Amino acid sequence: MDEVWARAGLVAGALAVAGVAVLIQRSRARQTVRRVAATGLEPGVYLFTSTTCSSCIRARETLEAGLGEGRFRELAWEEASQTFEELGVDAVPAVMVVDGRGRGRIYPGQPDRALRRLSSGSILD
Repeated sequence: MDEVWARAGLVAGALAVAGVAVLIQRSRARQTVRRVAATGLEPGVYLFTSTTCSSCIRARETLEAGLGEGRFRELAWEEASQTFEELGVDAVPAVMVVDGRGRGRIYPGQPDRALRRLSSGSILD
């Protein structure tokens, strides 16, 4: 009987860990868009990536499908770490849309939200 309770405890523990993992993923998905007053970048769309980021491949493909090839600039952490630091980009993938006044909005995670805003025409001046 003790063995049954031990196994039930293990199953309950595993379910609790899985539940916490799901909550963390959901909270990351809801990360807020952050505004940057002065980016120092030309107007356009920027994809922040890293060579070790497996989800960055999907982000790149999503942007290419949504905007077209060559319609955004990719900045890899390994080549532009100072830019990441200056803009406060602390996770990849992330998309930044810079308007005509040099102001930016950083969209953490996959570029779906940024693409929706771009398609509505409400981001760039």
